[in-house]
Amino acid sequence: MPTFYYQALNQSGKRCKGTLDSESQARAFSDLQAKGLTPLKLSKVSQERAKSKLSISIPWRTSIRVEEAFYYLGLMLQGGTSLAQGLELLGRMDQTRASRIWLEIRDSVESGVSFSKSLHQHPRLFPQVYIGMIQVAERTGRLGQILERIAAYEERRQEVQSKMLTALAYPLVIVLIGLGAVYFLLANVLPRIAGIFTASDQDLPGHTRILLNLSEWMREYGFILPILVLLLGLGAYNAYRSLQRVRFRVDEQLWKIPVLRDIILARFSGLLAFQLTAGISLVQAMRGALQGVDSSFFRHRMDQAAHEVATGQALDTVLAKLDFLPPMYLTALGAGQKAGQLPGFLERLGRILEHKVDNTSRRIIGLIEPLLILVLGLVVGFFVLAVMGPIFDLTSQI
Repeated sequence: MPTFYYQALNQSGKRCKGTLDSESQARAFSDLQAKGLTPLKLSKVSQERAKSKLSISIPWRTSIRVEEAFYYLGLMLQGGTSLAQGLELLGRMDQTRASRIWLEIRDSVESGVSFSKSLHQHPRLFPQVYIGMIQVAERTGRLGQILERIAAYEERRQEVQSKMLTALAYPLVIVLIGLGAVYFLLANVLPRIAGIFTASDQDLPGHTRILLNLSEWMREYGFILPILVLLLGLGAYNAYRSLQRVRFRVDEQLWKIPVLRDIILARFSGLLAFQLTAGISLVQAMRGALQGVDSSFFRHRMDQAAHEVATGQALDTVLAKLDFLPPMYLTALGAGQKAGQLPGFLERLGRILEHKVDNTSRRIIGLIEPLLILVLGLVVGFFVLAVMGPIFDLTSQI
């Protein structure tokens, strides 16, 4: 049975801490409440120790861990705690600026503003798709359950994202080391050797002359290159974000790349299934799920589909007519709709696509890693041949 570390408030309002053996985190939370304690923090002992060793608190950074905060708030609401009191406890659980955000939301709720509208005042911290679900949950009286589901979904989403970033870390390090090594050789090592070639007045091979000219250019104007690359990157990013036509065309081309298409479909399917399970209508769930997708091309096409579904047409028929989704996806979607189990089918589709993206990414990165090492070796080999060949010729003449 796992052991949980907790920090809580007793009935007199004093903070206390300790450990508790329980079957699960939810059961431990309930056990603490049964003892008259209000949990502020609850985690497995092993996780707590890991956090104390690895995490660094940055007091000036405002960040909200949605999965953790919504999980605790959902459990408190289901345990009978009022929303305002739960928000106050969230504010007291953290000593960073995040606590101020929760206390501001508590003040807003106590003044008569709904919880969803209070969250909407912080759009950078809380995704709009979650705010929409909370708004529906407030009307149905299921706020605690929905918050717990949002926490579970957000935790799974971050886990998938973390795997992707971890897989990309090694190739990125190789690229940075390779570029740094090439820049160091061209800007610092080669200029010192160039004097030997100049003094010897020997006829140099073509690849050596190219390397010397490149080294001289790097020494004179090399500092301009990273600035130019940065400006071009910022210009392209700004054009993509601000010009709708450019963004649509780029997203349309990116949609044709299978792995990127699967990432978008996995995200959309998961969000759509999540909202349908929470009791949101199909059209509203489609438009809410689109708020969690970055592709303007996909959002435009799915918004067209949502508009036609609102007129009474079947979802699979509308999507088949628009003809931009993979046939396998349409087949599974149609089967789920006919069986009356669309949320379940969508959730399984999302998980299948996530698994497919994970496998594809691993294969691609597995091919990229040796390719990058080979390219780096060829570059260094070219440098060695271009420099050492003339030096050997010069020593043989002596």
